[in-house]
Amino acid sequence: MRARVVLYNPELKAILLIHRLKNERDYWVIPGGGAENQETPIETAIREINEELKIKLLPEKLKRLFEIDNEVIFLAQAGQIKAPRISGKEKERSSTKNIYEPAWVTLKDLTTINLMPPEIAQQLLEFIK
Repeated sequence: MRARVVLYNPELKAILLIHRLKNERDYWVIPGGGAENQETPIETAIREINEELKIKLLPEKLKRLFEIDNEVIFLAQAGQIKAPRISGKEKERSSTKNIYEPAWVTLKDLTTINLMPPEIAQQLLEFIK
């Protein structure tokens, strides 16, 4: 099981995604990752966001949106304007050929980027308004 968190900033009308450049592939992902030690989806989501982005979330602030391919997607509001820096294992794995770059992406641009998995962009737009 994996869990991801769509961090939405209503002021920017944008979500925080991670821009990836890996093996000459250019794509975007929702921050998150795999469960550890029998974690629940919500525990996984909270831990992963803290590890990757140093953002602390409370369980009651997460809204379960949907599940796709054994991944649970949550939504949380974010008040910060500046995108955080990547941290944790992703920072350790970063190199010139393996880039992790958090960035705000506006809802209107969501369908124009290479968001992985591809079918997720339209689903997100249905839940975030």
